[in-house]
Amino acid sequence: MIKSIVISVCFVAALFTANPVWAQSGGHASVGLGHGEEGYLHLKEMIKHYEFGLQIPDASEELKTHGSVALQHAKEAIKHYNEALKHGNESLGRRASAPTAEGSGGEEEGHSHDEGSH
Repeated sequence: MIKSIVISVCFVAALFTANPVWAQSGGHASVGLGHGEEGYLHLKEMIKHYEFGLQIPDASEELKTHGSVALQHAKEAIKHYNEALKHGNESLGRRASAPTAEGSGGEEEGHSHDEGSH
């Protein structure tokens, strides 16, 4: 009798502790995904700025040499970011979407990274 009561109490305690742990892990994953979406947007801005800088006629030789390689790697990285964000969304039970479509991935209104806005 006492053994079955102890087992029942342990089972109920396990139920109460499992749910908060799952919620905590989901919360951390969601925050991590938000950081990933922000990184994706920053990488897209880096690509835009390098493309712009490489088109300027007085670009230095260092920029032409290393900037084009940086641009190539950034474009490859954006593909990996897309795949990681897709799986991150799916791991949280969300549909896989572009970071700019909804949630924390949208840019703030009135905030622009275009040339001349700095």
